[in-house]
Amino acid sequence: MSDSYMGINTPNRVSAAFQKEDFAGSDLGNITVSGVTHANAYALDTDVDGSNAENLYVVVDNVVQEPEVAFTIHENTSQQPRIIKFAGSLLSTASIYVVHRGIGSMTMKPPTGSVGADELAANLKSFTTDVFTANGSTAAFTLSETPPNANSVLVFVDGILQKASTNYAISGTTLTFTSNPDNNSEIEAKHMGIRGVVRRSTDFIYDSFTGDGSDTTFTLSNNGATTNSAFVFYNGVALKPSTDYAISGTTLTTTFAPQNASEIMVRYQI
Repeated sequence: MSDSYMGINTPNRVSAAFQKEDFAGSDLGNITVSGVTHANAYALDTDVDGSNAENLYVVVDNVVQEPEVAFTIHENTSQQPRIIKFAGSLLSTASIYVVHRGIGSMTMKPPTGSVGADELAANLKSFTTDVFTANGSTAAFTLSETPPNANSVLVFVDGILQKASTNYAISGTTLTFTSNPDNNSEIEAKHMGIRGVVRRSTDFIYDSFTGDGSDTTFTLSNNGATTNSAFVFYNGVALKPSTDYAISGTTLTTTFAPQNASEIMVRYQI
């Protein structure tokens, strides 16, 4: 004799196993990360997906806690989202358990600062450079890709940096100068930052110095730039890596002494 069912017979399906962690109020304490102290905190054994408090189900003495109100999630010294910080102190006898909701929440995002150069594909770390030779009668040139706006492209004419809107404009893949570049002048367009399609880049750091006629070394505000990855300008003219300058650590060294009151500008990423 077979069993009878009312309604729809639901097939048996395997669901994800959500990890559960148990601890007590007496396990809470202060956790310091990069000089910031998290009070009423506990170090979890597992990452909270997406560093998102909503991906963690928290119960204190059988009372469900509200994410971002009763507790928040923070990174540990290894940049893992494993610190749960309660908004207030709990009794030492409090019984606490948390359930990691896993990938089923669909509200995940990478923790802030967790995506670096090593996690990016090669085509997300390279800069596209378009080079043209002017004929004296043409103002428009076709770029190899579509930038999001004119400010995301560095444009040079014979090594001199051009000013967006004032000297040129970009619409789609068309670079248009406000006046025709001189015959045989070299035009270089470097695509920076976010590509119109796939590339994302960090913000550029800007350092500027004033020459005194004798100094050839200048100290950058951040470490991480290299000779070939930085853009160095002398009175608005782009300098050539290795030939005109070199960078080691935070030290920029020019192969000549910039004249008194001259401007040295450096743009780089780290």
